[in-house]
Order: sequence, then C-alpha cells, then structure tokens
Amino acid sequence: MSKLIVDQIAKNGGVTLTIPAADGVANAVIKSDGAGALGFTGFGLPSTAGTVGQLVTKGAGTTSTWATPGPAAPTDSIDIIGSLVTTSARQNVYSTGEWSSSGAWTTYYHSWQDANSIIQGWNMFLGDGYPNGTSQHMYSNDGESNSFQRKFEYANGDRIGRNNADMFYYDNVTSNYAGVTWRCMPIRNTSAGEVSRTFETYLSSKDSNYGGAGIWYYTPDNATYAATTAGTWTSAWNGGSDTPSQNRTGTVVIPAKTTVLVFILSSHVYQTTYRFKDSNMPYNLDTFFGTELVTDNRMLHCLAQARVGNKDGVTQTTVYPWHTYNLCATMYGDR
Repeated sequence: MSKLIVDQIAKNGGVTLTIPAADGVANAVIKSDGAGALGFTGFGLPSTAGTVGQLVTKGAGTTSTWATPGPAAPTDSIDIIGSLVTTSARQNVYSTGEWSSSGAWTTYYHSWQDANSIIQGWNMFLGDGYPNGTSQHMYSNDGESNSFQRKFEYANGDRIGRNNADMFYYDNVTSNYAGVTWRCMPIRNTSAGEVSRTFETYLSSKDSNYGGAGIWYYTPDNATYAATTAGTWTSAWNGGSDTPSQNRTGTVVIPAKTTVLVFILSSHVYQTTYRFKDSNMPYNLDTFFGTELVTDNRMLHCLAQARVGNKDGVTQTTVYPWHTYNLCATMYGDR
C-alpha cells in the first residue's frame, strides 16, 4: 500500500493549506484558522443522525449528542411586564376549607412580618399550603369570587394588576381574615452593576398583621440559576391599615445579572354587606424598570408551571425557594 506524505496541499493557483500534524478526537471535524492552517475541532459530532427538530448539544468530555429543545419562554423585553397571581378567600370560604389566624402550619400574618408567615405564604402562592398533604384543603384558589392560582397578569401600560377590584363573599366575614392576594414579579437586572429602585404599588389592607400587606423580594445566593443553593428574603415595606387602596413604596435592590422574586401582598377589605375590595396594583413601571431591568420570562413561566414543592424535605413547614432557580435552569436553560 502506498501513501503520500506532505505537510501542505494546494489547488493549482489556490491557497496553500497546512495539514494537521496530529489526529483529532473521535468524530472531530476539520476546520481552518482563516490563515491557511487546518486543524480539528476540540469536540466530535454525533456519530448518528438526529431526528427532525433536534439540536446538537455538548455531551461528556469531547463528545456531542442530539437533544430535543425544551419549551421556549418569551424573550425578556421592556415590552413584556408580567406577573403571577394567587388568591384565597381565607375565612370567607363556606364551612370546610376556611382558615383564619393560622395557615397550614401556624400563625399566618399576611404582612409576612415573620419567617413562618413567609414559608406558609410561599406555599399558598404556589397553590398548595400543604404540598405534602393528602386530604387537607389547599389554603388558596378557594373562593367564590376572583379565585386565582398562579394566574398570568400582564401590564398594558405603566401599571399592572387591579385597584379597588370588587369581591363578593356571601359568608360576609368582615374581620382581618376576609381574604388575601399574592402577586409575584420575577425581575432581572441585565446590567453589570447593582440596581436599587423605588417600587410603587397600591395595596388594600385591613390592619398591619393578619390582614396586612407588603412588598417583599427574594434574592438568590448566586447570579446563575443552576448554581443557586440558598437565598434571602428582604422587606421593602410591610404593614397596613384599614383601607381599600393606599399607595405604598419601598426600595428593591437587584444584584448584577441576577433575578429577584418581588412579592406584592394585599388583603381583601370589607365595604358593605357581601362586598369587599382588593387593590394590588404596581404602577410607574417605566420608572422602576428603566433601561436595566426586565421581567425574567424564563422564571415567570417556570413559576407558573413547575412542581416547586416536589422536592425532598418540602412540607407545610419547610420550603426551598432557591430550588425554583434550579428548575428554571433545567426547563429553560441556565444563565
């Protein structure tokens, strides 16, 4: 058998190309450096054909494989400002299923003034105050009027939500256990520096504790979804008084290239027989978002869809909000 040994090759009158001196990895492809030197890619292509719609993705070591892409979330843009909303009629649920001063675990203040209230509120916002339960009621999405569970709501202009919305409760419980609303807005800082902004919203409340209101946000311990293993809750504002609608403000701080979960909490307030009001309406959105902030649509859709409570150790007394970030990386890609 004969072989031709050369260092370079060229077409008659063409560019001279230098041949690689060593072999590449399995299934590697020859490439050019743009200056006439040929070489091999540092990874190999799949050895078999994929199916329609599949993409090449990195495998173990220097290999690559075919993969089916996951669902696509909308692109982050100031033109899309979204939120998720859950409600509970609380003690205005008829008979079995009502709750008052305690949630699925212990005392619940809707101002989120203590850690136990935040744990319970997180579970109830996600639609189940007792995620490891069996026959227990859900503690949310339980009313006869405006009953929501992780419902999408989007801004049309410079505000989002509802102001002085009418609620009908035939049970007519007029105390600070009348009903509650949780709104979550995942907000991402696209800039390389920390951003601190004033968040403005109209909120209804009955008092400053059981029937309170609040603006809270959760900050992960890592900028990337997949690397997040913990996080911190911070109050921008919490409290309240007996009012169907009052503007409340607080400062939200978002680290560089990071997504925080902003929670807006309101309580339903008695007005007259069977009629209650709920106000939960962030406003001045253009000023708050500016040029650096956007709705994190990957996180918004993850929060709407994921079984966040389906993790070992999650109960009515223990939650892992940071796990949402890991799920977002799996469902929509890490960043």
